[in-house]
Amino acid sequence: MGIDDIGGTGIFSKEYIVGTFYGKRFNLTFGIGTGEFSRDNPYDNPITAFKDRPNRIYISDKNVGDFDFNVLFKGPIGIFGGLEYAFRDIKGLTLKLESNPFNYQTFMAGGFLTNKSESLRIKSKDFNIGLSYKFLDHYNITISQIKGNSYDLVLSRSFDLTKNYSRSKPKPIKEYSQAKDVKLAFYQDLLRNLEQDKLYLQSADINNKNLKVAIVNNQYNNPQDLFMRTHKIAIELSKLRDIEVSQIELTQIVSGLETGMITAKSRHPLNQNKPGKLKIAQPQDETLDYDFQTILNFPEFYYSIEPQFIYRYADPTRFFAGGIDLMFNSEIKFSPSFYTIANFSYQLSNSFERLRYYPDSPYLPHVRTDVVKYLNNRPDLYLNNLQIDKLTKIKKDHYVKLSAGMYEMMFGGFGAEYLWKPFYKNYSIGINLYQVKQRDFKQQLGFNDYKTITGHINFLYLHQKSGIFLDFSVGQYLAKDRGYTFEIGRKFKSGAKMGAYFTRTNISKKVYGEGSFDKGFYFQVPLKLINKNASRGDSKFLIQPLTRDGGAKLKTNNPLIYSILGGSKIEHDFYINN
Repeated sequence: MGIDDIGGTGIFSKEYIVGTFYGKRFNLTFGIGTGEFSRDNPYDNPITAFKDRPNRIYISDKNVGDFDFNVLFKGPIGIFGGLEYAFRDIKGLTLKLESNPFNYQTFMAGGFLTNKSESLRIKSKDFNIGLSYKFLDHYNITISQIKGNSYDLVLSRSFDLTKNYSRSKPKPIKEYSQAKDVKLAFYQDLLRNLEQDKLYLQSADINNKNLKVAIVNNQYNNPQDLFMRTHKIAIELSKLRDIEVSQIELTQIVSGLETGMITAKSRHPLNQNKPGKLKIAQPQDETLDYDFQTILNFPEFYYSIEPQFIYRYADPTRFFAGGIDLMFNSEIKFSPSFYTIANFSYQLSNSFERLRYYPDSPYLPHVRTDVVKYLNNRPDLYLNNLQIDKLTKIKKDHYVKLSAGMYEMMFGGFGAEYLWKPFYKNYSIGINLYQVKQRDFKQQLGFNDYKTITGHINFLYLHQKSGIFLDFSVGQYLAKDRGYTFEIGRKFKSGAKMGAYFTRTNISKKVYGEGSFDKGFYFQVPLKLINKNASRGDSKFLIQPLTRDGGAKLKTNNPLIYSILGGSKIEHDFYINN
């Protein structure tokens, strides 16, 4: 059962009930639907009370974005279905045949038909047909005929989000150190070999055959992979240096802070090449007392240059406009927990001049709807963001961050964040408070007149078995409206995330404008899903139907509540004990 366009314009609204029979070489699908499913060949609704479909309340601009449950499954019905057949002699090749119940003369997002568009929308056949070929396990190419007079060619790749993509090609393990002291040579070899895998040893200690290490992990999304690689390197080096190791204790370090600890016997009783059962524990905040301390020469400088793709869609005057910039990313670390991040961009090419300035928000400060002014007024070289942060662990489970800078395209200022993340619980609570001022349209170091205080209290919950998480926040937004945001999503062992959210505040639908309230959904894709040799990290794709000023949050780099990775036993158990 499904519902489409429930909270949008309603132009494409449709509801349906569908089922599929799975055979040995074929799948058969059959369904009935209302709304747009019944436009072309309608039949009377068999349920008398649902015979007529009311007019949509969101057909006018002032109600766009409302939920209208009164129309669901009402009005005439349409019948649809499909057949998929797998050829016996050619593995991976399938024939697909499906009905096409849509009337393309009315199936359009507003506007008016022209002579050219009307001829393109003519439907010659009430069905679609195509051939699909799957190859190399994950790739698929499909060619199909749509409505009897149009053709599609699609190349796609599938991903299993439940699969762990953290594993990368291991580097050879070897001796580096020339030190005469065996223990020092072991520590130095450990440092260099871990470094080859983007794992950075901060400190180490071996006593009574118990090896303790503190590591910054820039490689693996899965903490189990982090431990397994560290274990392999440590055991191989212990053989080369003739040092006996019976247990390994690994403490994860994030921005100079201890977040979690994984411990295991160095050899499993049934398999000497693997460690014993992994145990998760709260860190003891003692890594600074370890025998070996890596010498860190501050300040440390890091930078990268890469292309940046910028786009804006669903604009009232242009559906899509985009461009490509050259971005210079830099980071200066003054200490492990005190650093600044700066991103500069140089515009290479874009089509933003096609956009027109229609904020459609006469009642609220333009905290988001001035985006076109920023895109069209900034010079070729502009400042994306400049942020200075200082993180502190005030005691176990309690973290604080002080911050200042140009946080995003539109706002800069200063503020603080607090996080309570009990290690043995599956929830955390965060508080953030910022005083910010609107940046000038040239995106340099200047400001406009508008300023405000914004802040929220966040409650974050993670269900270990399913990976489903809930994120609820309440507070004051950039336009000085007050309310709450509710987000629900799911994380996967691959490191991927997906979710949806909505925000309701104390402003009316009229004041908010088209859309009635803020909402959207997103996909967060780990870089290793595309390239297994990539560093730990991800890219987030946010789909937001409309840009409005109500319910707008400040965008900062690495909010504290999402930054303390591995800061709870539940986060480890999601990967290790599921």
